[in-house]
Amino acid sequence: MKLNERGVLPESDIYIYNSSLIKKDYFYQMLCIGHYFCSHTYSVKPNTLDSYLLLYVVDGSLYTTDGKGEHNILKAGQLAILNCYERPSYGTTDKAEFYWIHFDSHDISQLYDAMETRSVTVMDRNYVRSCFSRITDTFRSGGQPSEALVNKYITNILTEFFESGSGDSIVASSHKFEAVCNYINANLDRKISNEELSGMVNMSPFHFIRTFKKEIGFTPHEFIQRSRINSARFFLQATNMSLTDITYRCGFANEAAFSNSFKAFTGMTPLQCRHEALGKLSPRRKLASMNLIKNEEEDT
Repeated sequence: MKLNERGVLPESDIYIYNSSLIKKDYFYQMLCIGHYFCSHTYSVKPNTLDSYLLLYVVDGSLYTTDGKGEHNILKAGQLAILNCYERPSYGTTDKAEFYWIHFDSHDISQLYDAMETRSVTVMDRNYVRSCFSRITDTFRSGGQPSEALVNKYITNILTEFFESGSGDSIVASSHKFEAVCNYINANLDRKISNEELSGMVNMSPFHFIRTFKKEIGFTPHEFIQRSRINSARFFLQATNMSLTDITYRCGFANEAAFSNSFKAFTGMTPLQCRHEALGKLSPRRKLASMNLIKNEEEDT
């Protein structure tokens, strides 16, 4: 569809999408999408369509002003999200090519609030552009993209706000902490110190603890404990490993410490967790597990 709008050049396209109400609780709902080529006269003051707006600049630049009056300049390769419930304004100061998507969902406001930044420089421009263009190309060829695929592409785009950074150092730092988490999960059966982990990323223990919490959402100690409990829960529910074996495999000092930590985290004892999982087993395996539990209860 062509749109007669000031500053929007003839080669631009806009497509309206009617989403199903059936999937509104678990899919991002696209309202419309566009691939615009604009002159310096293009502007929206303000946007009054109740939704969220994704902007990706292919060439040139855009300016944005959010509902709080904060200004931003988006250049080629940059991606931004605007909350149109707050009536933002945006436009061009020169020629620009960009993609945009108006979308909404029942929980997008929570994700929006969790973002540390609302604009990022993407690391893979071709990939991000393809997330937009695959939708517009489907429309252009006379088709209608499925809601599942639209949701997939919007999700992929939104992921960029948590994966991309303003520079290589930020991305490298994120990868370092990913390596730390992988190391923790592979070594739960042994004592893991902050000194050891901080040395992996060349930080002081104090700076490491603060930065780890900012990147991961938990302190190193909290992450280790959660990993141990989650691993223990898997072994309790999916294997016939004894409580003793699980205790030491997951790095707890003794069975009492394991039981106390597990109950504090899950609200049940390890044996209660294993009992709960019995209802999901086949009769033969259930009998074997019940015998195991009986023996463990006798031991305690």
